[in-house]
Amino acid sequence: MREGKIRHLFPGGNTPQGFFSYYNYIIPADANRIFIMKGGPGTGKSTFMRRMGEELLARGHDIEHHHCSSDNGSLDGVVVPALGVAFIDGTAPHVVDPRHPGCVDEIIHLGDFWDQRGMVANKRPIIACTAEIGRSFQRAYRLLRAAKALYDDWEAANAEALDHAAANERARQLLAAVFGGRDTVGAGRLRKLFASAITPDGMVNYLDSSVWPTGRCFVIAGDPGCGKSTLVRKVIDDALAKGLDVEAFYCPLDPEKPEHAVIPALDVAVTTSFLPHPYHAARQPELTIDMGECRKSDIVAARADDVTYAQDLFWELFVKSVACIKRAKTLHDELETYYVPNMNFAEIEKVWQKTRDRVLSYQGSR
Repeated sequence: MREGKIRHLFPGGNTPQGFFSYYNYIIPADANRIFIMKGGPGTGKSTFMRRMGEELLARGHDIEHHHCSSDNGSLDGVVVPALGVAFIDGTAPHVVDPRHPGCVDEIIHLGDFWDQRGMVANKRPIIACTAEIGRSFQRAYRLLRAAKALYDDWEAANAEALDHAAANERARQLLAAVFGGRDTVGAGRLRKLFASAITPDGMVNYLDSSVWPTGRCFVIAGDPGCGKSTLVRKVIDDALAKGLDVEAFYCPLDPEKPEHAVIPALDVAVTTSFLPHPYHAARQPELTIDMGECRKSDIVAARADDVTYAQDLFWELFVKSVACIKRAKTLHDELETYYVPNMNFAEIEKVWQKTRDRVLSYQGSR
């Protein structure tokens, strides 16, 4: 039997706006079954989901691992697209509750299997640790907002230098290459996620799993402010207007700005290439567009000092924000130590086995 493949993604992220969620896009609302995992840190939610994914992977199903941006080694979701099944961590900061209780969504509450007396005995340190985690994240978000302001200044200098006529010509070339004269009309569906995230390990991306493996890949290069995102947005808008579904992947620094797009029906990806996610796949892209070539050199030279200043301060603030997220992760690990000894994992195993059997019953139902 063929073993399935894993696709890695982020459903939410740490951003200058705080934690930003695209959890509603993990799976369509009319899925066969959405299991929403509830319970405190250390209760086994991520392990429960990971084991379920491993079981289905071994049975030949392709799965999606939706990683936690605050602990990229942990999972916030597992999706089995062919079965229309998802497991989603529904706890803060990405609170998820059933939208269609019973007929689609249900809650698996692992808090049902903890020793209440043991938890109460740790009440004081749990409250103190939770508060400190919150403070660490809030400082991280303040620093990210400050870093974003410097990034905006960096973008503005390049945007001022942009030759819009040249940029529009690049857009025309890209759209022609992607769609090849396709003139259908419709209303495609848009799925929003992240391919990268600001994590305790810094900026982490899964582009080699989530975006680049498509049959055809188009790369847009250039510094901030050169119009890369504008080109990606044009591709997304055109695809949707032609009735094509699109997966759009957004920027952790600006979570409503698209950085990459995948059009499954065309087996096409459009990806931006710039630090910290330069394109490095082994396969050569079908077309590379360097938007840096659309800048007016005299304005670039005049703004060079401003750009250098913004760059240096941006990275300094970014590194400090990552340190805060890393501290929050360390504190979260400490918080788990108050829960793990008080969990009845033998009873959770019974729930896992029962749930696995239910999921397997969906084979052939779609």
